[in-house]
Amino acid sequence: MKNLLPTDTLDKLINLKADKFADDIFLIFNDRKFTYSNINSKISNAADTLKNITNVSNKFIALICGNTPEFVVAYFAILRAGAKVVPINPRLGKEELKHILQETQADIIIHPKSLNIKISGDKIPLLIEDVISLEITKLKLPVKKIGLKTDASNTAACIFTSGTTGKPKGALLSHKAIMHNARMCVDGLESQEKIECFVGVLPLFHAFSASACLMQTIFTGGRLLLIEQFQPLDVLKQMRKHKATVFLGVPAMYAMMAKVENPPCLDNLRQCISGGAPLPDTVFNAFYKKFNIKICEGDGPTECGPATSINPLSGKIKVGTIGLPLCDVEMKIVDMNEIEKPNNEVGEIIVKSPSNFSGYLNQPDETAKTLKNGWVFTGDLGFKDDDGYFTIVGRKKDMLLVGGLNVYPTEIEEYLRMHPQIEDVAVVGKNCGIRGEIPVAFIITRNGENLSFADIKEFLNNKIANYKIPKKIIVIDDLPRNATGKVQKKILREQINQPTTEQ
Repeated sequence: MKNLLPTDTLDKLINLKADKFADDIFLIFNDRKFTYSNINSKISNAADTLKNITNVSNKFIALICGNTPEFVVAYFAILRAGAKVVPINPRLGKEELKHILQETQADIIIHPKSLNIKISGDKIPLLIEDVISLEITKLKLPVKKIGLKTDASNTAACIFTSGTTGKPKGALLSHKAIMHNARMCVDGLESQEKIECFVGVLPLFHAFSASACLMQTIFTGGRLLLIEQFQPLDVLKQMRKHKATVFLGVPAMYAMMAKVENPPCLDNLRQCISGGAPLPDTVFNAFYKKFNIKICEGDGPTECGPATSINPLSGKIKVGTIGLPLCDVEMKIVDMNEIEKPNNEVGEIIVKSPSNFSGYLNQPDETAKTLKNGWVFTGDLGFKDDDGYFTIVGRKKDMLLVGGLNVYPTEIEEYLRMHPQIEDVAVVGKNCGIRGEIPVAFIITRNGENLSFADIKEFLNNKIANYKIPKKIIVIDDLPRNATGKVQKKILREQINQPTTEQ
């Protein structure tokens, strides 16, 4: 791949590819096929509709949609209309959605008609030719203007990721950053023009899927097999039928596929990429035994575009590592004083990449902590071996990995403390093998009142995403604290993760 990007914005990129690959298949969804020119035409129509409804120039527009052609059309239509896209997880609760809309000052939400938006507003149909239909929810009450504190020039997307304070943070990614990351993925996966068929079953609202699946497809002029829900046998059958060449997933997906009895033969599949959580040896071996394909593990936080490293397709695969840095990416391990550490010594992983984010929306202090002199301080603890491969051994920040998604205990604790019967709370993660962790809440109730798991679930329902709701509560008299009063979560984690502990 050439170092120079083909254009300066993402909407021009797909326009360029639509000219070059006009009649080639771009998207496959439920056995329906859409060409590059067909999707590009729909994008232009939707962009014109948006501009006719209101002035959207330089504004943030929320997009809530699953893995369908509607997502792709709306994503690029927002950009072509001169706005910035805020892709949102459809599973978020009402309070989480309100926070994102407030931070971005977005008063327009684009979504499928079938999706029940949790925020009230005027409904406006957004018809795109005769195949794809979306709906716009224009908020009845204007979003309170708070004054954006971050320069968002050339921003394409604002992707929200949980922060250490408990409130989600909006990571700003420019057009060029996203394109750089897609180009690096093309190099890392050795993708070939007009040959590849990528499997898009990971949610497109997530940076990993948007870059490695959607944008990489466009870069190569390939095909994207969009799948809304992960059902192992169905996914495998679709991969066989449409001659998929590249599958990207999280470890739990590979584990489930490895358990499928008599799976279809995947003659065209040449590359499997894993991310989002550590890939266990047992999963790697089981999948290889079943399909005779090695899984290449990679990594990268949203703030880096996100892809930063991968086990090389044409080189040595070291199971348990996140591989080697992608082209144009620098990675190193530093100590608490930000001094680089020798090989095989644990420290924080930091990254310098052309796809690094511009900063957090409205959070200059958090930006300054994370982005220093062009380096992103990831918060991951790891080491580099003598061959240059990186391995993550833990997390500096108190983060949980729930089904491959980042969850911060402080966010859950903040909502739990709103409960009138809760005096204090601490949330930690219980290890659950390939699925990562589940949140467990240690709770101190007011005056020793009774509180059940059902009570907690009902209270948090629609406030936060279901996967963030604790799957177990433990009522205790006091929380272990150190001399300064800080809760010692290490003790709580050890308690719930002991093999002999009755749960």
